[in-house]
Amino acid sequence: MRPGKRMPILTIESNGDAKIDLWCRTVPARVELSESAIRIEPGPLPQEPPEMQSAGQCTPERINADEQMLAALAGVTSWRWEESAVLLLGPTNMTFRAATN
Repeated sequence: MRPGKRMPILTIESNGDAKIDLWCRTVPARVELSESAIRIEPGPLPQEPPEMQSAGQCTPERINADEQMLAALAGVTSWRWEESAVLLLGPTNMTFRAATN
């Protein structure tokens, strides 16, 4: 989404704790992972966006996209590697790539 450089990021720790950076907000989560199954339990969306965002970055479109992305992640049931990306599969399939920065 333009303008802005923030993109959704899913960070999972080895103990299953996770952080989901959405278009505007960040949500804690819990992830259970097996060979091909995955379950993501996101926490609630905070009411306010982070303080470190520029003015106008959290448009109504981005706030709506946060809600949709969180619902899609909660519906994921399986995963697999495909080339250099992780595919999360469920009612809405998503592709996440490793950060290169």
